[in-house]
Parts: sequence; structure tokens; C-alpha cells
Amino acid sequence: MRKIAESFLMGHPDKLCDQVADTILDEFLRRDKETRANIEVFAGHGAMMISGEVDSRADFDVGQIAKKVYKDAGYDDEIEPFVHLGSMKREWSDAMAKNAASDHAVCYGYATKATREMLPAPVVYAHALARKIDEARQHNSAMQWIRPDGRVLVAMEGRDVTHVSVFVSHAKGTRVQEVHGGILEHVIKPVIGSVENVKLFVNPAGPFTQGGLSCYTGLSGRRAASDLYGGLIPHVNLSLSGKDPSHPSRSGTYMARYIARKLVNDGKATQALIKIVYVIGRADPIIVEATGDKGEDLTSYVLANFKLTIPEIVEQFQLKKPIYRAISTYGHVGVADLPWER
Repeated sequence: MRKIAESFLMGHPDKLCDQVADTILDEFLRRDKETRANIEVFAGHGAMMISGEVDSRADFDVGQIAKKVYKDAGYDDEIEPFVHLGSMKREWSDAMAKNAASDHAVCYGYATKATREMLPAPVVYAHALARKIDEARQHNSAMQWIRPDGRVLVAMEGRDVTHVSVFVSHAKGTRVQEVHGGILEHVIKPVIGSVENVKLFVNPAGPFTQGGLSCYTGLSGRRAASDLYGGLIPHVNLSLSGKDPSHPSRSGTYMARYIARKLVNDGKATQALIKIVYVIGRADPIIVEATGDKGEDLTSYVLANFKLTIPEIVEQFQLKKPIYRAISTYGHVGVADLPWER
């Protein structure tokens, strides 16, 4: 059975909302590292709603940050942000003050020796293609017709790429041949290599000149599968963006990935799958399961060698630092400089 993964350009409406949520979170943490936040962003047709719960000593113009992220993504029109952030419920604030988890979360982590990034190969290729398109728009003078919205799909059978689909917005008047040829020569071939046996689809529906929030809607957290393992391992649709690290959906997911990498790097398995379950009001997980590629149970080893409470994870990875905008596109895992990837 083929394995398939998607990735999204930085100007895709859903990823725009992720970037806004995480950039706002970063600014709160930069001003007050004890910030507690659960920020959600919904946008479309020129408007953006920023809501959620925040407890912080920081005070700044949230709307201006949203506008800047929108411009940084490559758009030259305007959006109108509406900000309505409330405070967290007293019960939740009390729980977090005791260093307990602020929510329920089922966190999965995975690693494999199959790729340098220790991720499934379709995920690696999809993110690499999306990043390459964004870089071409920003830096390649021959590709200035690219516009910010778009997405990529990669299908593989075994080690072979069988299908690549690129849906990329472009300037009006750009010839179809220029779009197809430019994406093939400047994006697909540099990433994939030979495409002799690959079925390629570039804007298969025809011209794509209207994109982004001017005509579509976006929602933070909607692309959580793409942010992690492409839906190729068990997955609960946990939104990561906009959440401070007291949320186990964020810190627990990063720890699960870290453990999986360590098990593979230490020779315990060639693939590892981790499940960690947290419930609101408790700092430690109620369920931990670790499995190797041959079905071996590695749970006892994990429990004996890794610290799994939320405060310990936050401290180990220094998660109160403003690091989140940088990972709100092209995936939260598989990036070498991240503390849970070391």
C-alpha cells in the first residue's frame, strides 16, 4: 500500500493561522515566560478572529502581530484582525499552578532509521517540496510569479516516489507552461531527483490565481497530521499551535518524539512508536507504551530512563522560550536544531 503525506506553503490559510497563533504565543513568552495560553485563530475573506484564553503579565497589540505575519507570508493586501482573548477558568489556573497538565492529551511519537530526519520518507519529501517552493518565491528571480498559497502531496511505494502533486498559486497572466516547467526544474527535480517513473501533477485543476484569505478560510490546528507524521502513524488530532508548553498536547508530543528517536539511536529498535496519555490535573502520565519495530515492549525501559511529568519536560527542552513560530510551518519534528531532535 502506498504511503502518502501532505505539506502546505506558508501562505496556505490554515498555516497562516498556525503562524499567527504561534507568533502571538512567542510574544507572550518573550515578555512573560510564565504565560499560560490557548490561542485559536480563524480567518477568511479578509478578516481574522483571534480568540482563546491567556493568563499573562504581558500586554501588547495582538492585532499588529497578526498583520505582520500576514505580510511576512507574502501577501500585499490587508486583513482585519478581531481580538477577543479571555482569561483561563479558575480551576484550570489552579491545576497549572500545581504543575499539573492543563488538558487531556494522547501523544504519539515515532522515529525510524529509514531517513536522516528519522521520519517517514513521504513526510520528508512533502515538507522539502513545500519549503523549496516558498524559497523559490522569496529568492529565485525566475520564479517571481509564485504566490504564497499552495500545498504539496507525495505518494511512495516502498522507497520509490510514485506521485507528486503540487497546487501552487501564481500571478495572473503566467503561462501554464511556465508554471509547470518552473516547478519541475526548480522544485521537484532538486528535491526528488529523477522523475522518469513519477506521475506529476502541477495545478491539475488549471490556473490558480486567487488564493489565501481573500477567498478561502483558515483555521489553526487543522493541519496537525501534517505537522507531525503525515497521518502515517496512529494520530489524535491535537492542535499544537497557540498552546503554551503546560499543555501536554504540545510538551508530551515533543517528549514522545524525543523518546522514539533515542530508542532508535541507541539501537533498541529500527523503528519505535510511543504513546503517552495525560489527563487534566495530573503532572505525570496515566499511560505510557513503547513498542519497537518487531513488536517488542520497551515500556519498562522508557519508564526507567525518561522524565515524563510536564514540568520536567518543559525544563528539559526549555519550552518557555519563544521558539514556536519557527516550527509552525514544515513540521514540528525532523528539524535538527530543535531540543527534542537532539
